[in-house]
Amino acid sequence: MPKNSFFRLDEARREEISNSAMHLFVDSPYEDITMKMVLDCLSMHPGTFYRYFEDKDDLYCLLIRNVAQKRAAYFNNSDEDSLFQFFLSGLFGSDTGNVTEPLNELEIKLTETFLYIPENILLKVYLNVLKGESFPLIKDILRRMRVDGYLRPDIDDDLISFMFESMQFNLVMFFREFNVKDSNLQHKISKYFVDFMGHGLLEDHKYSEIVRDIKKTKE
Repeated sequence: MPKNSFFRLDEARREEISNSAMHLFVDSPYEDITMKMVLDCLSMHPGTFYRYFEDKDDLYCLLIRNVAQKRAAYFNNSDEDSLFQFFLSGLFGSDTGNVTEPLNELEIKLTETFLYIPENILLKVYLNVLKGESFPLIKDILRRMRVDGYLRPDIDDDLISFMFESMQFNLVMFFREFNVKDSNLQHKISKYFVDFMGHGLLEDHKYSEIVRDIKKTKE
């Protein structure tokens, strides 16, 4: 992750760097991006860049963390209904296949680069960024679901949180392995796994109740 010197910059400058870098990573294949391209994009001297970041990967991880934190903040402030809908329908979108978080178009495109970045970078992002951001969020969702009476009494929060968290990474790997690029198909596959796991987590009467309410909403 970025060095402490980066976070000492004022917010406007950090945002300027992040937005410029997002355009670069969205518009160009990851492996084609050279340090010269990075420095030109940021209008930054090499010495200044390395004062803030270790390398290109470090910069990319920052961008993904920003998006992950933005999503987490949105769902942490959601009411229980939208939070539960989020849990049932997947960690990356709503049950209609549309992103429900307040991400802008550029941020959404950045998340789509997961399908194309080198596998070693994907693993680095998962281990160094997503794991730390999503695990606490999922545990909090489970806690709130338990308080509201949705969960079966024998659920272990740590185990289920880990399974959901790692599922994000494994689904991306599945899409890459079998060249699944169609976003609608990706969503259907993701929702299948979330529904499958969700049914095992919930009290039967609560699961039936929620599914019935979702169907009514769609109609």
